[in-house]
Amino acid sequence: MGIEFLEPWVATGEYGDNLVEELRKEVSERHLMWNRKVRPIGQRTDADDVLFEIEGQVPCYAVVHLTWSGESEESPHSPETRLFASLADWIESGMLADHREFIGEARS
Repeated sequence: MGIEFLEPWVATGEYGDNLVEELRKEVSERHLMWNRKVRPIGQRTDADDVLFEIEGQVPCYAVVHLTWSGESEESPHSPETRLFASLADWIESGMLADHREFIGEARS
């Protein structure tokens, strides 16, 4: 896919299957990520946010803040999920914003 990740984002790596498994545990039938075919692409090193590609869907990318509870969340809004219409949209309004915030905090 060739994404140049900026801190605090990194490529998912070898633990991608674990991220998908945790997502499946956490979402309830009322959650927008329920029963979606996903592929993890990246994750934040300073938070529990994971970038997933939603296969065959529009918008086709989602950042999910995993709770790591290991069980289905009661609320259809948990885990918190932010959708992006394209990878370029996520880079611009997701990763770059996170990077600016991260660098600002690192300088403090």
